Amino acid sequence: MQGTLLRWALILARGTETVAAILLIAVIAMNLAQVFFRYVLVDPISWSEETMRYTTTWMVMLAAAPALLRREHMEVSLFDSVRSERLRRLVGQLVHLCVAGFCVLLIVKGFPAAIDNMRQVSPAVRIPMTIPYMAIPVGAVLVLINTLCMMLLPAEALAQLEDGEGAP
Repeated sequence: MQGTLLRWALILARGTETVAAILLIAVIAMNLAQVFFRYVLVDPISWSEETMRYTTTWMVMLAAAPALLRREHMEVSLFDSVRSERLRRLVGQLVHLCVAGFCVLLIVKGFPAAIDNMRQVSPAVRIPMTIPYMAIPVGAVLVLINTLCMMLLPAEALAQLEDGEGAP
């Protein structure tokens, strides 16, 4: 059970990291193109800034989940020096519960907010604003999945994830 969960967590993490990396490359390419068109050709691209903004939002929300799984987010390590292993685990689970609760809030409020903006279109790209707004609840779902994995997996399995080991 735990091996299967670890394998699926790794597959999900690698998939979202791949998509986030592709989005980062797209943002860099759009930025370089915008600089070239604006300063060399003196004819700026009208849609590039807006597209980069929405793409960056998606990139950040997708990359947050695997970063959480590998414990790469900033954290307050107030209880790391506590001798009691039981207290450290209890505080860790409490933190995971808070993160999960916040993700549930983002999901419950985010999906309706995104759907409610279906008729609104972005000024330059002319896409429904549901697409950029959907990044928040989708990212929250991914973070929630990884938070639940962190709550269920043993410390040894999580250490493998932090080291970048383990193949799906």
